Amino acid sequence: MNLVAIGKIFSIFGLDGKVKFYSYVEDRDLASFVDRDVWIGQNSKRVIKVKINFVTKMNNNHVMGLLGFDSAEKAKKIAGQMMYINETDLPALKKDEYYFYQLIDAFVYYEDGSKVGMVKDVIQTGSNDVLVVGDDEVLIPVIKDYIVKIDVENNEIVVKKMEWF
Repeated sequence: MNLVAIGKIFSIFGLDGKVKFYSYVEDRDLASFVDRDVWIGQNSKRVIKVKINFVTKMNNNHVMGLLGFDSAEKAKKIAGQMMYINETDLPALKKDEYYFYQLIDAFVYYEDGSKVGMVKDVIQTGSNDVLVVGDDEVLIPVIKDYIVKIDVENNEIVVKKMEWF
C-alpha cells in the first residue's frame, strides 16, 4: 500500500474530539473521504487507521470528526500529525491536472536547460499555486506565463526564466 498525505491535523477543536485540519486536496475531494479509511501518523511508516465521520469548511481550514475520537484528550494525541490515504483511493485526474505530492522532489529546469533546483513545497495562495524550488527557495507561480511543461512521469518541470532573474 502506498500512502499519500492529504493534509495535516494541526489542533483540536472543542471538547468532543473534533480536530482542525489543513487540507492538501480540494474541498470536493476531501468530502469524498468521509466514511472511508484514512491513516494518521508522524510519517507514512507508522500510522493508525481511522474513519472520518464528517468534514466541514471553517475559514481556510476544515473541522473534522474521526470515529473513536470523542474527547479533547484523545484528539490532542494526534495534533500535529499527517493524514494519509491509499494512493489508489485518490480521485481520478483530468488531463493536465496533478497532485501536489507528484510535484514534490521534481527537478525544475529553465527553457535553456539550466537547472533551477528541486521542488521542496507547493504553496496555495488562493489565486494560483506557487512552487518553492531549491535551497534558495525560488518561488515560481504555477500559471501559463511561467510553466512550460509539467512532466510527472519523468519527474521534471520546465519553466520560463522570470524577468527579475
